[in-house]
Amino acid sequence: MESYAGLAGWAILPSFVTNVIQSIWYSIKYPVNSAAKPAANTPKYRRHYNRIYCAVVLAYLAYTILEVDRSTPINCYDMLDLNFHSFSQKQLRTNFRKASLMYHPDKVGQQGAETFVSVRAAHEILVDPVTRMAYDRFGPSMLSCQGCKTNKDFINNGLSSYYTFYLGSGVVLVLMSVLGKGQFARYWRFIVLFGMAALELAMILRPTPITLLSWIVPHRVTFEQIAILHQVFISTFIAISQIGPILVPSKENERGSVKDLLTRLEMLTVMSNTESVVQMQGVFDVFRGDEECMTQLKRQMGIMALDSRLTQDQLLNEARSNVQRRLHQKKAI
Repeated sequence: MESYAGLAGWAILPSFVTNVIQSIWYSIKYPVNSAAKPAANTPKYRRHYNRIYCAVVLAYLAYTILEVDRSTPINCYDMLDLNFHSFSQKQLRTNFRKASLMYHPDKVGQQGAETFVSVRAAHEILVDPVTRMAYDRFGPSMLSCQGCKTNKDFINNGLSSYYTFYLGSGVVLVLMSVLGKGQFARYWRFIVLFGMAALELAMILRPTPITLLSWIVPHRVTFEQIAILHQVFISTFIAISQIGPILVPSKENERGSVKDLLTRLEMLTVMSNTESVVQMQGVFDVFRGDEECMTQLKRQMGIMALDSRLTQDQLLNEARSNVQRRLHQKKAI
């Protein structure tokens, strides 16, 4: 349900918040009925909208990444106040004893019973190297495997979810490419997907955690780091698919924009011609029914058309210039 809610948030929230912010900004910046206020669907309005939209998408991306880290439940190490990378069995026993006394039902009542059970379960997981390995890499869900006894059994069982995620993601990307959706940076999606698959496989099979990830998220176990990477991958490419075409318009979009402009220009030309014809008809309507006026009007229009044609005739203009020059010469003699 949370994943569907996240997808719905990406589909609805950015455009809704952008419209709200732009309306508030315009109401503050421009007075009521101001002529300087950009009208909807004008280039200036769309430019402002795109800038606000990109900022909103990036802010929502940061929020989703921080939220998945914040909403991750407490792990066994935090429950027993242990360092994920370096703790001894002696420290495990000592911290377990302290937590048991602190949350024992005889001391805190029934309200601490659930925490007491969780503390005991965390100790049972971490005290056994095999179950600890399975927990570190795949999370508490892998401990429900009934037939898993060794590290190899847990890894083989845990890899099923690994294959499911990346095969499903690859199929979705292929379908998006075939259907023409999310074309921006589509090749990079596959490259990053393959890179993440290799990184996650290394995280699962390595005997020790990857140092860089442990430095970025030091209090997260390997399976929690993997969950954060999944969320970062999904959210980042949703964000890129939304703001990418705005930041880097493709040639297809540019051709589409030019085509739209030409279509609008053609429509304006047709409207202008139609308006001109209507105005001409309005001018000549006053002469309808008067044969004498119509005859004179036709004669005058014929003379005007002939004069216009003769004026534009280059040969006639040259001959007229020569005649005028000769007349001036004769007068001078």
